Amino acid sequence: MDLGVLSFGLVRKLIRTGSLPVGVVIFVSNPSHCKGLPGGSDEKKDDEDPYKEMAKQFGKEITLGAVTGFCSGYAMKKVAKAAAVGIGLFFIGIQILAYQGLITVPWAKVSKKFIETADLDGDGKVDEKDLLIVWKKVKEVLSHGIPNAGGFLVGFSLGLKMD
Repeated sequence: MDLGVLSFGLVRKLIRTGSLPVGVVIFVSNPSHCKGLPGGSDEKKDDEDPYKEMAKQFGKEITLGAVTGFCSGYAMKKVAKAAAVGIGLFFIGIQILAYQGLITVPWAKVSKKFIETADLDGDGKVDEKDLLIVWKKVKEVLSHGIPNAGGFLVGFSLGLKMD
């Protein structure tokens, strides 16, 4: 079997499943480290290599998707942290006012309204199934129209993990 067909078939499979590691981005976009492999520096001349254009296209798409995904994930994490701080401070303020007897909070009504709003699958409780629905929608919106959603999702995940 031709190694070039095997390696590009593997890259395509990894892209489709969203499992493309960052190492492949480096591998595809910098073939000088790939001696002996298709696209490596000891390959045929560029005009004779049928995989050169395919490798260039994969490199551009993966890099674009990974970079935009990383930036989006990093921004999402920062916004989520800021929102969590705001919600937490708001709750602390409300609880202090309630503790001092200045206000009364109908927590049963607040809880009911929260469940009505956040229960996306309609089972009467907010659980991991609802979070999965939100995640799928976020993925759909953020990766819409991007040539390589697999690279985007890998970059997004890495962006969320950054400090």
